[in-house]
Amino acid sequence: MNKKIILTLIAVVAAMTAVAQGRLDLRINEVMVQNDSNYVDIDGHRSAWIEIFNASHSTNAIEKMFITTFKQDFIQNYFKEEEQKSNKKRNQLLNELSEREGDKIYVIPRGDVDTKVKPRSHVVFFADDDDPAGTFHLPFKLEAGKDNYIALYDVNGDLVDEVIVPADLPSNQSFARVSEDSINLHKDSRSFDATEWQMRDGSTDELAITPTKFNARPVNENIQKFKDGDPSGIMLTLMSMGVVFSALLLLYILFKIFGNVFAAKDKAKKEEEKTAESDNEPAPVAAQAGDDDEAIAAICMALYQHLKAHDEESGVITIDHSHEAHSAWGSKGNLLLRVPEHHDNH
Repeated sequence: MNKKIILTLIAVVAAMTAVAQGRLDLRINEVMVQNDSNYVDIDGHRSAWIEIFNASHSTNAIEKMFITTFKQDFIQNYFKEEEQKSNKKRNQLLNELSEREGDKIYVIPRGDVDTKVKPRSHVVFFADDDDPAGTFHLPFKLEAGKDNYIALYDVNGDLVDEVIVPADLPSNQSFARVSEDSINLHKDSRSFDATEWQMRDGSTDELAITPTKFNARPVNENIQKFKDGDPSGIMLTLMSMGVVFSALLLLYILFKIFGNVFAAKDKAKKEEEKTAESDNEPAPVAAQAGDDDEAIAAICMALYQHLKAHDEESGVITIDHSHEAHSAWGSKGNLLLRVPEHHDNH
């Protein structure tokens, strides 16, 4: 029973760890501070927006995570001060902070199916100071003409990502990551790096403003290099055919090896069974008794005595007529009707 409980706890801890690792792949991807005509919410309102990208290949739930404009230094100092006063966990401290400073920190609520962000997908939050409007409306606004700090914290209070949107970001332009490489190459880094970000005005594909769509490169450099080096596709064809036939050859070799191994084992097993059967067979009588002349003579004498055990008879059958007692059923004469005798009484 104890083993089952321990294994269950290990499985739960492993699952929680895997979920936590998945949420660390969430990234702030693009931000627009002054939105006059670019993107509207479901009610037709235009406001600042923040896009979060799920860089992992699994679905991640962002519920109970924290979006805040408090800078990292302030949060870390707050943790130190409060942890000295009590043994509360960081997520509890952030929840308490959100109750006191609700205009600067937002706890993403439970229960909304859209808070489960699919792999390589996005979700947009509106910084419109209208959180009663729904799950994706934040209780604060972003200010034009000032640096806007935005941070995303995990449910346990760990920093997931942060960004500082520059004050000189023009109206209707976004501040976005240069490419997906800025996430993949610096996945372990949570701190803001301005070199990985750029302003986008939508003038070209490279500078497209794409809320809910990752700012992907319009051309994949690796594919383009392959296309330039092999415009006719001959190398691609040879490589593809080579991979297929190599795989088939490898499978044939493996099946052949396994077949020979199993055949050898089967043959050895049959030989062992045959040897065991021959060892269990009884030895011949001659071998047990031996080819001794005295033994043969004794056997012959025993057979002779057995076959000549009776006395010689004369062959004459003697019938005894001295006893003629017959039953009524066995005497023919007694079964016949007797003729009455006539007496002459003259």
